[in-house]
Amino acid sequence: MKTTLTKLLVLFVVLATQSVFAGGDRVNNGGGLAEKNVIYAYEKLESYIKLCLVSDTCKLNPTQQFILQKIYDGLPSDKNSTQLSFSSERANPGRFIIDGNVRVAKTGSLPGSAIMINVDLLYNKNQNGSYEAMSIPEAVAVLVHEFGHHYGNYSHEELDLIGVRVSLLLQSNLISTPLVPWRSDISMTVLNQDASGAFPDVLLYVGNDIIDISRQYKAEIECVAFKIPIPLLPLPDIKLNTKTPKGSIFHNLHWDKIKDSETTLDVQITGNVSNRCKVKSDTEIRNNSAQLSIKFRMNKSIDTWIYDPQSLSLRQFEEQWWKIIKLPNLPN
Repeated sequence: MKTTLTKLLVLFVVLATQSVFAGGDRVNNGGGLAEKNVIYAYEKLESYIKLCLVSDTCKLNPTQQFILQKIYDGLPSDKNSTQLSFSSERANPGRFIIDGNVRVAKTGSLPGSAIMINVDLLYNKNQNGSYEAMSIPEAVAVLVHEFGHHYGNYSHEELDLIGVRVSLLLQSNLISTPLVPWRSDISMTVLNQDASGAFPDVLLYVGNDIIDISRQYKAEIECVAFKIPIPLLPLPDIKLNTKTPKGSIFHNLHWDKIKDSETTLDVQITGNVSNRCKVKSDTEIRNNSAQLSIKFRMNKSIDTWIYDPQSLSLRQFEEQWWKIIKLPNLPN
């Protein structure tokens, strides 16, 4: 834990003091993705901060807890539709220089102050020579730092450390599963919040697009009180008294059933679903027997894959070991 924290602190020092070549239009596989991660982190910031505030594993000391609580309490009135913007230090020399260093972001000292993000520092070149976009947890750390300036004259070091604490907790709950291990242009990211009443954030990454399918995931999962097995494929079992779960976790993801052509790519990703199901008026249990598959199609445009929103399909199911007879001429 100490080593990871040290590495993250070093990362933010580097971001604060160096100008890294990147930028939305100049990175073939990264343009715009980091900006979208920042915007998504901005929209979800309250829930991510709350996750840290109520978790002992976030390891906040009393002063950090106090500052983060002030940020959390102020966010509903602090945030506004025009608060977040992106600019470039390279294109506007001096815009992001604070205390002699080039910073990844800057803001004012009052609630509601604009927050400007330096796009020059949103992408880093990895060991393979390609550019990686700032992740959602990293963006959360930056935003916590900037919002902290709205609630007191705190040092950059204090706010960096608080932001890293929140970021570390998110990373420990984050699952990222790329279609190809050494590439990130097609992947799924799941952020689980293992708390009563919590559901995961489920995101598809296709090229430079982020597709949030959390709502579709929540609508598909279910708790089944009673089931009558039908041993004939492909006939579904009879489910009785199904209910909406009180919470859910999505984990153990893997890609399968990939079907490609010159112009289309059909994929499926499957994972285990642990639903919090209410079995009595005062009892909740984790039902760990279900799985969930997510299917979608991508269409190729020149050298870029484009997500087809009409192709999305989600299905919760269980291993059908009792299916011993398959009817002829019917799909499985």
